[in-house]
Amino acid sequence: MAAAGKNHFYAYVMEGRQGIVKSWAECEAKVRGKSARYRGFVTFAEAKEWLASGAKYEDKAAFKREAAEKLPKGAVYFDAGTGRGVGTEIAVTDAEGIPLLHLALPEKELTERGTHILPEGKTNNFGELFACLCALKAAMKSGSNKVCGDSELVLKYWSKGHVAEKTREKDRELYSLALKTAAERSRFEAKGGRLIHVPGSLNPADLGFHRDLRLPSFPVPFAASVVDRKRPGG
Repeated sequence: MAAAGKNHFYAYVMEGRQGIVKSWAECEAKVRGKSARYRGFVTFAEAKEWLASGAKYEDKAAFKREAAEKLPKGAVYFDAGTGRGVGTEIAVTDAEGIPLLHLALPEKELTERGTHILPEGKTNNFGELFACLCALKAAMKSGSNKVCGDSELVLKYWSKGHVAEKTREKDRELYSLALKTAAERSRFEAKGGRLIHVPGSLNPADLGFHRDLRLPSFPVPFAASVVDRKRPGG
């Protein structure tokens, strides 16, 4: 899961004027008590495009459904989160949100929701990296050639073994996990596999603040039977 509250720019239109500011506080001060339209964005380019297109409020639900339909098919998705207050939790699922962690971890280590709880003290970023490793293993085992997640830190750097020296010195376990993940990624990519970034709000494995948890609350053995029926040649 990407960190919550990632909007860095706020576009507004009011009384014949428009603009883009860098904080909600600035935007609120301008639009409060006025007839205005405003919206937060991750990038300046997105904010500028929204203004240029007329600053319209689209049907968010319809937009989200349309975007979800464009997610990579047959992919394995991963995420980590702390939203349920049980520590850092990881999930690996298919595009329908059906758990796949049983393809990477012993079932005794899974929750009834098919997720896995990390030991106390592990960070969300550590969880994202471990979830990526599990997703790679699940993809290799299920025959999928795509692994998707919403952590750019993990996808661009840590899963390639690129960890800042300060972080390596501070957390040797994380660095060891990064190297292990990088080796698994190399094997995966050597067979034609790809790692793909997807928005956190659309990630079927999402465990965090983007939306309500979508993981089915059925026992792992049932989830396994569903996945087994989906496997090629199964």
